[in-house]
This record gives sequence, structure tokens and C-alpha cells, in this order.
Amino acid sequence: MRLASVLTFGVACGLVVGTMSAADPLAPIPPAPAVASAEKEIRNVYKAEYAKKKAPEQIELARKLLKAGEATKNDPASRYTMYREARTIATRAGDVALALDAAMITCREFEVNQTDLIIATLVAAEKVPNPPLKAVVDVALDAADDHAQADDYTTAARYLNIAAGAATRSNVPALAAAVSTRTRDIDAARKAFEATEPERKVLAKTPDDPIAASRVGRFLCLVKGDWQAGLPLLAKGEDEKLKAAATKDLARPSNALTKVEAGDAWYDLGDGFDARERATARVRAFQWYHQAAPFLTGLPRDRADKRIEELGKLAAARVGRAAPGGWRILFRSADPAIWNTDTFKELDQFAFMLTRAPAETRYLKMTNTEKGEFVIIEMTRSRLAEQTEQNGYGWNGRKVHNWNGHHLGIYDVTWTDNERGYIFVSFIEGKAFYRGWGFGHRSQIADQQGYSWNGQPIDKTVFEIAVKTTPLTSEEAKRLHK
Repeated sequence: MRLASVLTFGVACGLVVGTMSAADPLAPIPPAPAVASAEKEIRNVYKAEYAKKKAPEQIELARKLLKAGEATKNDPASRYTMYREARTIATRAGDVALALDAAMITCREFEVNQTDLIIATLVAAEKVPNPPLKAVVDVALDAADDHAQADDYTTAARYLNIAAGAATRSNVPALAAAVSTRTRDIDAARKAFEATEPERKVLAKTPDDPIAASRVGRFLCLVKGDWQAGLPLLAKGEDEKLKAAATKDLARPSNALTKVEAGDAWYDLGDGFDARERATARVRAFQWYHQAAPFLTGLPRDRADKRIEELGKLAAARVGRAAPGGWRILFRSADPAIWNTDTFKELDQFAFMLTRAPAETRYLKMTNTEKGEFVIIEMTRSRLAEQTEQNGYGWNGRKVHNWNGHHLGIYDVTWTDNERGYIFVSFIEGKAFYRGWGFGHRSQIADQQGYSWNGQPIDKTVFEIAVKTTPLTSEEAKRLHK
């Protein structure tokens, strides 16, 4: 399970999709007497459900309370208390994912420290009878990864400590080994980050300093995998080999041979790096070889194919890791049929099972890779495979195949007009069909897979779906779809 929140690229691209507003202000935690009174009322209303003690029955009660809490308006004490009860009951029943859903929804609506609440939930999950220790380890490691990606190594260490404790209690060597490996990787990243602090201060004052640019660029590209931020620094750095490779990469070569040259530059440099940096450099090389291969022939094609075969497993293992901005990619393809599968055919056709999505998922981003435009909505992991509506927008993750098209994507609940050729991303049988962003069927034609963006039909294209566990940036928050 990998840890890994919508807006448009509209300011830059001129795209307008729905209402874009700043995130709603959080409500204060209700006073204790109001919470106590709400709890008494909730336990009275759901008395029969509370009396059932089997784990599946308790999980069903937690789901019911969570849904009722989201539907309860103008009563923050009852809403907060139902979220709290849902979290507590799900934890006791061993459903860590559901407990974390309740925690994340609480953080989304109330003035609660997210890290403290998530850690408290994981600690509580460790203490129940028959604790779900593997789930605790998986969640904690993924959270540690996300905070390390954001250079928050202090919080990452808190999650690593939880993972280590749960792995020790599990007596499962594979869990202990996974924690040890991840701890070592994150500690190495922390040391590299701290080592570049002087250079980052230099760049803040002198952006073109070649020594500082080279060292910070190397950290960003080869340790964090943030090529967008790191390549321009390497290109003006003092390390001539890194500078040459970065310059070729930034040139965005358009023909096959120059793409191969860019790949070769990163592949050859890998020999001089440690294991972590070498792997990152060679995945970058794989990307260039993969783009070039279809347009090569003869010996150059055979050589590129051998490099692709050599590096394919490495790329597949790393492709879903945190992308710049803290996003975790779950899907990138023009084929919606591979949604919620473990598939890796190429860089523009891969997907992961949703059980590997971050338990702390807060947001989902869908990107039209051809246009570079994207939209963001609020999300939890449990909703990823469902059809749900919230804040005026819906998400259809069911991948239903009907009328000769799979249905997967984001939709606007007001876009129900039914003109011939429109792409319906989602539908409620016998009630309404909805347009939006993603995959669907062609209205009144229903002959083939359809593709839609901003409610309009588009040609076949690759969509990317990613999720985020950490808060949106201020710019993202302004454009959150509500």
C-alpha cells in the first residue's frame, strides 16, 4: 500500500471549470458539554446498532455514523461526535482504513491537528485485540514517505517510530525489513537535505551561484525525484557532467536520436552515483528510451529495447511514488479498463490496485496529459472505487462498462443536458446522466469508448489520476472544486 487533494490549470491555460473558491474555514471543536449531549443522543438513536458486537456489525455502524455525520447540517456538535464515534468504532473493529477516513473527514471540517489525530488513531489501532499491525505499518510508512517528500523529516520520524513498534509486535520479518529499509532511505534523504541547507541559503540570495545550484539540483533530481525544480539548477551548476545531462533533458528533444542521447546521459552518469541516486537517474533514462523506441529501427532500436527491458522493473517499482507536490499516481492510461488493477505496460499505461492508495488520501487530481490541465476534488480512499457526490461534484470510480464505454472520472451534478455526442462520465440508471472530466459513453450513439474534458467531447487521450494526503498549496486551495 502506497501513501501518496480539484483545481484547474485554468489561470495559466485559460480553462474555466465550475466554481473555484478558497477552502471553507474550519469549524472549532464543539465544547465538551455539547459533545457529551450529542453522544448521548447518538447512542440512543442507534441503540440497537451499538448493541451488536461482531466486527462486521461494528464496521457497518461506523459507516452509518460517518454517512449520517456528513448529512447532518447546522449541528456541528452532532456532526463532530458522529465522526469521532465512527473513528473509535472502526478502530476497535480493526478497520484502519475506515477509521482514518473518519479522521480525515474530521480534519477537513474541524480545527483538528491532522498529524496528531492520525497518529492517535494508529496508536489506538495497535492496542485493540487482534490488532491490524500490517495495516498500521503500511499507513505509517506511507505517511512517513509523504512528509519526507515535503521535507518534514520530524513528522516522518514520528510515523517511522509507529511503524517500527507495530512491526516489532507483529513478529513478521518482512514487515521489520520494510521498516528498516524505509527508515534508512528517509534518513539518507534527511541528511542530504540538511547538507544542502547552506547552498539553499546561498541560492535565496544568489540564484545563479553555480556551486549551490549544482548541489541543490542534485538533491532535488536524484534524491527527491523532483526533476522540474532540479533540472534548471543542474543546468547552471558547476558539475559539467550533470550540467550536460540536464541541458539535454531541458531541451525537450523532439526526434528519436536526441531522446536516446538524453537517456544515455542519465544512464551513464548512474555509474558514479550511490544506489538510490543511480536508480533515480536510470528511471529518467528509461523514460527517454521509452519515448524514442517506437521511432527507431535497426541497431538503435535493439539497443533501446534492451535498455528498456533492463530498466523496466525498476521503473515499474518507482513510477507510483510521490510526484512533485506530494501527489501519488494511481493511474495513467487511455484505457479505463485497467483502473484498480496492478498493470504496468508502459509509462502511459499503468495502474495500481486501490488497496495500495494512501489511507490518508484527502484529494484526487485528474489530469489531461495532452493539455496539461487538471481538476481536483476532495477524496477519501474508501470513495475511490465508488460513485459519490460532494460539494456539487461527483466522482465515479466504479469503472462500469455500459453503452460500449467504461465510466470513470469527475462530473458536475448540474451538467445533465443530453445532446447527441456528449460524453457521460457517470449516470444513475433511470434518473440522470452527467458530463465532466474522464471516460464515458457517447450520448445517443453509444458506439465506442468516449473521452471528455470540461464537459466536452475530446479525442482519445491519456488521463492521469493521482491522490494527495498532505494539505493543498495556497494556490491549489483557491481552486479546489466546490
